[in-house]
Amino acid sequence: MILFYLTVLELLTESVFANAIRPLSTENHAFEGGKVTLSCNYNGSDIRSLQWYKQYPNTATEFLLQALENFAPERKGRYVAEAQKDKKQLNLQISKTEVADAAIYYCALVPTVAGNPSTLYKNWHKP
Repeated sequence: MILFYLTVLELLTESVFANAIRPLSTENHAFEGGKVTLSCNYNGSDIRSLQWYKQYPNTATEFLLQALENFAPERKGRYVAEAQKDKKQLNLQISKTEVADAAIYYCALVPTVAGNPSTLYKNWHKP
């Protein structure tokens, strides 16, 4: 059995605190060669894109796929990302699972920036 962990990466901005994303489950299991779906619920308005990332222990986070509301699912190899606007749900389906799929998966949302984009990185300091 392969063990999948799902953790949330949230982008909070000064002007868009109402936007949030949360996993439906923080731990998912799958049999090798099977299929697993990781899901997050999100809310808010002016969502530009929803994204999936993957991270192995002691490595950098890797971008997997992005999904857009009201668009066809995005595919990349064994991965399929889909945003269901009516349910406010972001899904990542992994088919033909492998032991190497055991990792931390992050779901993230990117709001549309209106106004002053310099407020996006409130805790980011220029050298």
